[in-house]
Amino acid sequence: MRIEVTIHPTATTAFEAAAVELQLPEGEPPFTLDINFTELLRHSHNISDLAKDFLLIGAVIYGCDKAIDRENGSISDDRWTRELVVNIPVQFPDRWEAVAEDLSECVSFLTGDSWEFEFSLATRDIVQRRRRRQRQRRRLVNQEPVHAVSLFSGGLDSLIGALDWLSNNANERVFLVGHYDPDLKGPKHDQLELAQILGRHFPNRFEVVHGRIGVNPAGDDINLRSRSFLFVALATFFAEQFGPTVPIIVPENGPIALNLPLTPSRRGSCSTRTVHPHFLDLLRQVMTGVGFHHPIENPYRFKTKGEMAAECCVPAILEEGYSHSRSCAKGGHKSSWNDRHAKGCGRCVPCLFRRAALHVTGCDDESYGIDVCGRDVRTEDLNSDFLSLLSFLRRNDTERELKRSLLAHGLLRSTNFPHTSE
Repeated sequence: MRIEVTIHPTATTAFEAAAVELQLPEGEPPFTLDINFTELLRHSHNISDLAKDFLLIGAVIYGCDKAIDRENGSISDDRWTRELVVNIPVQFPDRWEAVAEDLSECVSFLTGDSWEFEFSLATRDIVQRRRRRQRQRRRLVNQEPVHAVSLFSGGLDSLIGALDWLSNNANERVFLVGHYDPDLKGPKHDQLELAQILGRHFPNRFEVVHGRIGVNPAGDDINLRSRSFLFVALATFFAEQFGPTVPIIVPENGPIALNLPLTPSRRGSCSTRTVHPHFLDLLRQVMTGVGFHHPIENPYRFKTKGEMAAECCVPAILEEGYSHSRSCAKGGHKSSWNDRHAKGCGRCVPCLFRRAALHVTGCDDESYGIDVCGRDVRTEDLNSDFLSLLSFLRRNDTERELKRSLLAHGLLRSTNFPHTSE
């Protein structure tokens, strides 16, 4: 399937963005990107055109991933892999063309599809500032130095990442980058609540932005596999303002980052790779090739979620804030939950890892949509994630077998392994 991205020559949205459409093949209605630049510009100054390009590319990839479902899209014989060719107008088409093959490999690995990218010269800036708002914003943009940019999803890992960084880097400031999709409830509310808690304990030590980026109509695919690419593009949008080598921190525990296939049927693209080390290596290659120099760091790549929670530098604040975070990967499917007021389903892999981690710290007191440890749990409540995890634990694979499974899921350099013994 070919997608032409068009920037309207005159139309501007209510959020200071040029109207951007994803034009699908003839007969298919277009999709419109939903980017709230008004919110982003409250925290911005001297935005580079290259950073705008990166953010647009990330938003387009995210929009295509949501808009084109696997059942009705152009897919290969395996009834899963979408074959997508995307033409995107950018300010620096020559730079992006030079990394187009690397970008294709990076995004294809991330989503499990076949992506091909083409670039053309944009005839209009995607940011359309309003003069009156611009004068107001000059008084609001914080000009204090920022020493790192950290992803702030509203999850438990991102909360621990922020707490550890603020505790370990006295008198330095971090910029927390959140993202929310207007079609998906929860993330912005979680980010706001967690930011309030951080503000009480670390006043004037951080700044937080809640970036609204989505697509209209919303589309049917809610797997969010491409969200991590968009997240890093959004972080780069701000990191460029603070210095060419300001690091971008991606706080994610190692088991979820690797997302080891629990059964043979989950190998390859059937398991998400949103923070997989190979994806991050490919992304670094793309960013360096196009001209960005921000290190991308995951300080928890060799830690489990339980170790992250148990070793948090400020356990008292973590205990205060953990219940305001959310880890569920399937929060939009509440019809089968026993407790529909819960924040997590309780049976997806992220929920199970979260519960195990909180158990380590004595904080396993949350309600879940399905309590897999409850006395009244039914067989039909135990979905494939829970049963696959049990099957994996019963197998008790050797280290060699684990490495073989990991390598089958994605390339890993020797530096990605904390130990080398067999």
